[in-house]
Amino acid sequence: MLYTVRPLERIYAVPPEYNNKKSNKTKDQEEEAEYRDVLLPNGRIVTRREGENYVIERINSTDMNDYLNEKYIPGKNMKV
Repeated sequence: MLYTVRPLERIYAVPPEYNNKKSNKTKDQEEEAEYRDVLLPNGRIVTRREGENYVIERINSTDMNDYLNEKYIPGKNMKV
């Protein structure tokens, strides 16, 4: 059994450097993702930009209640 806050798709995905297939991505799609930190009273949330919204990537907090808060679930959209 695996206990983690990361989505299972991210854990079991094949890293791009191990994929021998050539990608059909354009230069615009190959740009690096834009990340932003959102500060919490006892930690921070790391978000990744997708269009107009930001998607929560991970949460780092010293308050265990932040991990149980439904607003901070990884994979959820957040307006910053």
